[in-house]
Amino acid sequence: ERGHRVSLVCQVDSPLEERARSVSNSRFHLIPIAMKSALSLRAFLSLYRCVSKNNFDVIHTHSSVDSWLGGVVGKLSGIPVIRTRHVSLPVNDFFPNHLLYSYIPQRILTSGNMISDIVKQVRCVDSNKVVSIPAGVDLRKFDSRISGEKIREELKVDSNQILIGKIGVVRGWKGHNYFLEAIPLILKKIPYAKFVIVGDGPGFKEIKSKVKLAGIESKVDLLGHREDVPEIMAALDVQVLASFAGEGTPQVIPQAFAMKTPVVATKIASIPDLLGQGERGILIEPENALSLAEGVLMTIKNSEITSHLVENANAFCLKELTVDKMMDSTIAIYEEVASSPPK
Repeated sequence: ERGHRVSLVCQVDSPLEERARSVSNSRFHLIPIAMKSALSLRAFLSLYRCVSKNNFDVIHTHSSVDSWLGGVVGKLSGIPVIRTRHVSLPVNDFFPNHLLYSYIPQRILTSGNMISDIVKQVRCVDSNKVVSIPAGVDLRKFDSRISGEKIREELKVDSNQILIGKIGVVRGWKGHNYFLEAIPLILKKIPYAKFVIVGDGPGFKEIKSKVKLAGIESKVDLLGHREDVPEIMAALDVQVLASFAGEGTPQVIPQAFAMKTPVVATKIASIPDLLGQGERGILIEPENALSLAEGVLMTIKNSEITSHLVENANAFCLKELTVDKMMDSTIAIYEEVASSPPK
C-alpha cells in the first residue's frame, strides 16, 4: 500500500502460508520454504537463491530459525538485516545465540520498552540499535461502530447477560488455567454471566477437558480460531488477558481499545504502561484467579469508572497505536538501514 515491493518468506504448509494465499498475490510475493531447523542446508540454499534472485534491500526476521537462516544469508549477501523480538521471555545470550542480536542485525525492533530492556542486556548488543515500536491497530478492521449482536446470538447471550472473553493462542503462559479458576468466583457474584475462549493452540484440548471436568460447559464456549475478532470483541462486556509471562505488547489490548471493549489484564511486561498504570484498564496480579475475578467484577459493577477507562483507552489508541504510525516507524528503520548497508 505504501508503494514498496514486499516478499513474504514463510514456512511451507503453515497457517501463515494458507493465510497469505487467501490475500491477493498482487499485494506481495509469497515464497514458501521448508525451514525445519536453523541448520538445514537445503533451507539455507533455498533462501540464498531466493535472496540472490530478488535483489532485496532489507531482510526482516522474527524468530529463531528464520533469524539464523535469514540473518546469515543477509550477512553473506551484504543485505542489512532487521530482527524483531516480540516476547518478553529472557534471551539466551550464550554463544552463538547472542549473535542473533549482537552481530547479525543492523537494528533490533521490539514491541515494547520492557522487551527492549531485556535485549539491551544481551552480550555485545549496541543499545542504540534497539528500537521499540508497539503493535498497531488497523482501524479499518477494528472499528468501534461494528456490532457484536450476531456473536451474542450465536452464543445465545441475551441483552441482560454479561459476556466475558479471553482471546489469544491457547498455551501455558497465556493463563487460561487462571481464567477458568476465576469463573466460579465470578459466577458467585454474577450467576447470569457467560464466558468465551477464542483461539487455538497447543493447550486447546487440555483447556476444553478442564472446562468439562469443572462442570462449567454450559457457561463457557470455546470457539477455536476465528477470523471475526472485531465482531467478537464488540460482543464482549469484558476482555481478559491473564498471561503471566512471554508477552510484549499483546495485540488484543490495542484492538480492544479500538473497539471500546473494557480490558482486564495482568501486571506483566509492557502491559502496565499500555494500560496507563490503570488509567486505560484494570490491572490484576498474574497467576492469581482471585485478582482476576475481582478485576472483572470491578469492571462490571462500576459502569461509570469503566466508561471513563474505555474512553481514555480509545483516545490513546487513536493517537498512539494505529497501524499507520507503526508502519511509519518501521519503514523509517528500513530506509535508514537500506541507505547505509553493511560492508
